[in-house]
Amino acid sequence: MNVEIVGSFLPPEDLLEARKDFRKGVIDAEIMKQSEDKVVADLVSRQLSLGLTHVTSGEIRRKHWDLDFWFGLDGISKSRFDSGRIYQNEESFCDLLSIDGTIGFNPTHPFFDDLRFLKDLVKDKAICMQCIPSPADLYLKILLLNDANVIFDHQEVISDITRAYNNTMHEFYRLGCRSVQFDDTACGRLCQDNFTKRLLQGGIDLITLHDDFIKVINDSINGLPADMEISLYLSGGEIIVPEWEYIEYPDNIMPKVLKEVNVDKFFLPMVLDNDYQLEILQHVPKGKKVVLGVVDAHTPYPEDCERISQMVSKALRYVSPQEISLSPRTGFKLTNHQDRGLTYQDQWNKLLILKNISENIKI
Repeated sequence: MNVEIVGSFLPPEDLLEARKDFRKGVIDAEIMKQSEDKVVADLVSRQLSLGLTHVTSGEIRRKHWDLDFWFGLDGISKSRFDSGRIYQNEESFCDLLSIDGTIGFNPTHPFFDDLRFLKDLVKDKAICMQCIPSPADLYLKILLLNDANVIFDHQEVISDITRAYNNTMHEFYRLGCRSVQFDDTACGRLCQDNFTKRLLQGGIDLITLHDDFIKVINDSINGLPADMEISLYLSGGEIIVPEWEYIEYPDNIMPKVLKEVNVDKFFLPMVLDNDYQLEILQHVPKGKKVVLGVVDAHTPYPEDCERISQMVSKALRYVSPQEISLSPRTGFKLTNHQDRGLTYQDQWNKLLILKNISENIKI
């Protein structure tokens, strides 16, 4: 049973200090890049030493898990809001997404340089995996940004998004990437009553939105090379611990996503001891892989290995051992990781625990 990662890793303390120096003007952009390169090289070395089959650059160069990718596309720009407050030591800031043209492929997207560097490090020792936000998330973002009084062609927007994503992934493939992971919060958010009520009040038909989400994902990966693996990480959009809910009723999107989205693999963060949640696995088509997120990536506390093993054993009722892997519930990178007691070494300790669990599960 393999161990996989969701993609992101915590930065070490020296990189955090280097970024402070860069913002103050103490070091220049070239030295900052060299610091990031050094950290990525260490991350790759550690991932390979653990025997991971899929390796990432850890999203070390990103500020936002989603916006940084979208800012790199044509037709999308970044605006910034800064405002000081009396009782703050630092200025508050926010990077905002703006649509200022037709969304399209950008041949100079900054993610391409990051992938080139990753490929040079990994060579043929593992599969280079690129994590990007789901196209369904971008479509939902545009829906929420759009003023209620402005009419736009939804299918035209979907077409623009899918074309931009598809061309980008073809370029990923050309650069040596053989695995792309869509990080999706859009589908899981449709399991939240408060959020769906907000959409309904805005005049959005939920069933149509389900179909649009599935279409924008499927069209984005249509026609890619057969040896390029596509996976979908299904989160519920919560900041700290992503949740999605499985309830057997017609307008729950989760069964439809598992049945109809044409990816090769699903990452599913699980809640230990929630046996009912495991029933979602009955909707996974045979032959598709499932990665169960069973280890908490956001706290340094010890894991209950026995409870994890029991959940995996129950999951085997629905999915064959050859199609199951284990992972942390989320990526390790978190803005306020220091407030939660996490250290750079904690993430590697978690992966070692996960590796030991996977090696000792009785199949």
